[in-house]
This record gives sequence, C-alpha cells and structure tokens, in this order.
Amino acid sequence: MNGIDKLFRARVEEWLSKKKHTEADLANGAMMVLQCNRNRAMYNTMMRKPSHYEEKMVYELKKHLAYLQDDMNLEDVKKLEKKILPVIGKAIADTEETTDKAAAALGEIPEDSFLPAPALSTEEPYKQTDAIVARGKRTDHDTLPETIRAIWDKNAERYKKIKQAHETCKTLTAACDRYEFTSAIAELWAEYKKDFDIYDHYVLVGVNDEAGTQTPDAEEVQLSAEDVKAINAARPYISKNLPKLIALVAAAKQEGFTEAQAQELESWRDRIQQRVDVLIRTKQVIKDELRQQLTEADIKLEISDSDGQGQEHSDDSQATE
Repeated sequence: MNGIDKLFRARVEEWLSKKKHTEADLANGAMMVLQCNRNRAMYNTMMRKPSHYEEKMVYELKKHLAYLQDDMNLEDVKKLEKKILPVIGKAIADTEETTDKAAAALGEIPEDSFLPAPALSTEEPYKQTDAIVARGKRTDHDTLPETIRAIWDKNAERYKKIKQAHETCKTLTAACDRYEFTSAIAELWAEYKKDFDIYDHYVLVGVNDEAGTQTPDAEEVQLSAEDVKAINAARPYISKNLPKLIALVAAAKQEGFTEAQAQELESWRDRIQQRVDVLIRTKQVIKDELRQQLTEADIKLEISDSDGQGQEHSDDSQATE
C-alpha cells in the first residue's frame, strides 16, 4: 500500500469515527464511496439526498476499510482473488469427484475420507508441489502420534470453512464484498498447507531406531506438531553438518587458521547448537557416540539461552552449505 492509500484510509477512519455528519461530511462520504467503488450511479443517487443515504455510506466505507486496514487496495484484493479462488475451486471440485467415485465403488465411506492437499514430488525429500490433489490418510495413520493424527481432523474442519466461504464468494458480485471471505480463505489455506506438510513428512520411529526417541521422562513433555517437525529437521541437519564443524575445530588447532575460518566455525557451531537445543528441550535420546562428537565440537548439551523459551529456528536452507 502506498502513501496515498494510507492517507485515504486515515480519511475514511476519521469520517467513520464521527458520531454526527454535517452536509459537507456527507458529501465527502459520498465522494469517498465513489473513490472506493467507482460507481458513479450510486454516487449520484447519494448526492440527491445525502442524509437519506448516511447509513449506506457507513456500510460501504466500512466494507472497503476492511482491506485498507490490511494495507491493501482494491487492485490488491483482485490479485488475491485471482491467486486463491481458482485454486480452491478446482481443489473442491476434484475432491468431490474423488469422493463420489470412491463412494460409488465402495458404497458408503466415512466423512472426510478425502481432503485436497498439495501433491508430493516423487523424489526425496518429497516436497509439496503447486498441484493440489484429493487424497486420503496415510497408510500408517492409525500408528501415528495423537498430535499428528489430529492434523487430519483439524484440516477437515478448516476445509469445511473454506468451502462455505468459497460458496459465499460465488454469490457476491464485487471484489470488495468478497474480501472478508477471500481473506479468510487465504488465511485458512495457508495454515491448512502448513499442517499438511507436517503430517506428510512426519517420520515414525521405533524405540531402538537410530533416529532416537524421547528419554524415559519424556511423558513430561507434550510434543506439538511443530515440535515433531523441528525434531525431524534437526537430526538430519546435525548428522550432515556436524563433520564440517568438527573439521573446523581441528583446523583451529593448527597454524594458519584464518579469521574467515574462525567466523565460519562459530557460524556452524551456532546453527548446530540451535538444533541440539531442540532435541534437549523435547527430551530426545542423544546416543553416547553423538554426545562425544558434540562435546568435541564444544556444543552444550543443555538448553542454551537462544532456545530457552522453545523458540524455533528456520535457517534449514543452509543445511547443504
């Protein structure tokens, strides 16, 4: 939103804050409505008898203020619609078609057997793609932790709200009228895809699995879906990048160790420490061999100040550096 838009928003907010409007105020109100919707016929009607249309002005300006307060203008609203509504429309149609075909073949099927979700690439690490497909639960769904299984039900509720809002959008003709519902769809869809990513990529491990599990007193820690995702990201990151840190630690003991290498060492130590903090905070098993390597690299095996509040870190993009 540019400066002109923000000034206009301030004018609308000031106009709406007034308890009483003079004739001049009402004329200004009608003009601002025209600036919002470009509806000259509505403007002319309001100006014939402004006091008769005061409530209409309030209604129209409040409607447009909703997106102005989100730092958007009407063009931004239309761009949002073009970005999200066709995707949701196709996702709903494909999911209903898949559900109908399954019901025809199998008879009655449980509600929410299929949900629209980002398709996964066929190559590791099976990242989400832009394509949306209707699919059912994971084959190992019933063996997943409760927090992960709950994602399916949570997204099923979100999907119902998305469908309802999408149906409402189809009954409205103007983008400003649809904004309340379009923005709700966009917000719900973002959370929907984010949680599906956690659900899709959760790795189920056994007690003796190399990936490790929680320590015996782990019942004191209730893992959220975000915790699970952070744990599954932390372990491979440490495994991949700890050797680089150990090599730099060894090089630091030799002559010719440069300032640039020293900075690189501290950078890797900080990033790996962040991942270890995740494992410590969630009381994950760290085997003796790994503990020894971490100690050698001067990694603290207790919660550091940077992660004392359970904060997450999002620089996994550097894992392949």
